[in-house]
Amino acid sequence: PRSGSAILLSFRRRGQHMGKDSLAASSPITRKRRPQERAETTKRKLLDVAIQKFTRHDFDAVAVRDIEVEAGVQRNLLKYHFGSKDDIWKAAAHEIFEGLDAFMASRQELMRDLPPRERVAYIFRSFSRYSASYPELLRLMIQEGKQVSWRLRWIVDNFVRENAKELREMLGRDVGLDDADFVHWYYLFAGGVPVMFSMAPEAQLLFGVDVCADDIVTRHADMMVDLLLNRLDT
Repeated sequence: PRSGSAILLSFRRRGQHMGKDSLAASSPITRKRRPQERAETTKRKLLDVAIQKFTRHDFDAVAVRDIEVEAGVQRNLLKYHFGSKDDIWKAAAHEIFEGLDAFMASRQELMRDLPPRERVAYIFRSFSRYSASYPELLRLMIQEGKQVSWRLRWIVDNFVRENAKELREMLGRDVGLDDADFVHWYYLFAGGVPVMFSMAPEAQLLFGVDVCADDIVTRHADMMVDLLLNRLDT
């Protein structure tokens, strides 16, 4: 019979072999997962930088290499993950508008249960909150809305046209706004609600306020409701 120390040594050796076998079995999964995670991290960095670049600067003034450098990734990784500059612009715009659609969709069930006028007011408040957390929406539209381009057509065809149609139908049904007045109302709404949040640095310098503070967001939404809905009431 082997001594206790010999048995213990045998268990240790077997444990070492089992540990190596276990590691060998799990390492392919680990090796697969890590490149995927790195790829997703790289894509996220590139997209975040692209959103900031395209909402602060004219499209033609943004270079692919500038996005890669600011994202801290190697050359040509933007092409690898997204394709072209046009493609990453579409991805950036898609994320901004899909975020708005998802934000509003999460409130649809509550909105259906509200009286007509309160339903419209709730849209103001929801849009204010989204704009406070994502001021890039108006910044992108300011960049792209100045002239007709394939990018503006892409935004209008994929997002804005349908959203405006639904809003116009709801306002006509709920508060009696006609189509002629809707054109003016739309730009008061689409510009007036988010502009303060898009110009947050100016508001900080001019008035010393954090426009994203909860009480400021609420007050701004209430004022827009008073300005645009009360005008319809009279």
